[in-house]
Amino acid sequence: MRTASNMVMYSLVIMSVSSVACLSCAIPPIQSRADKLVQQLRELPAPFPLEPSDGSVLPTERRRRELYDQLRQLGKEGVEALSRGLYDKDVQLRKNVALAFGALAGGWFDSSWPKLDIRAGLPALITALQDSDGSVRAWSAQAIGDIGPDAAQAVPALVRLLASAKEGDRNSACIGLKGIGPSAKEALPALQKSLADPSADVRGFAEMAIRGIEQ
Repeated sequence: MRTASNMVMYSLVIMSVSSVACLSCAIPPIQSRADKLVQQLRELPAPFPLEPSDGSVLPTERRRRELYDQLRQLGKEGVEALSRGLYDKDVQLRKNVALAFGALAGGWFDSSWPKLDIRAGLPALITALQDSDGSVRAWSAQAIGDIGPDAAQAVPALVRLLASAKEGDRNSACIGLKGIGPSAKEALPALQKSLADPSADVRGFAEMAIRGIEQ
């Protein structure tokens, strides 16, 4: 049987635990430096804006370079933060994250930078192939291709994207499969069908993907 003093002590313990629990709920999760950098990508335009005719650099593009460089130097930590960004509810951030993946892994944003190894981001990129936004789907597919043969597990998802009603999806699926190369052999039947696609662009990309896989 609980005495009155025991009941009081029990109530105080419960109140203390509840207070701590409520406090922990109110405190937002601590973000890493990499996560904070990724969150700042939402401020940038996507896709890249046209360069000024006078050769100057837009402030947003100067900022983009700074963020990309910092994420690149963080290596795997930066890739993991980008991966988390692909699940953000803000479509502008998801678009910029997918774009950053391709820019950093493809080596075309700045040829003086070594290509970033984004293999740790592959699961998130595969999930992003089902994103509600076409740009996120397209740039994620292309980033998967930049991973190369190690992205073979993405082939089934890319084949599904190849069957999309959206021409941009089909183009990007072909680009992703071409980048994976011979490891994407299971996609050849679908790519062969794409040679009869109504879009000349899709037919061209499908032909390039087939050549890349059969090399």
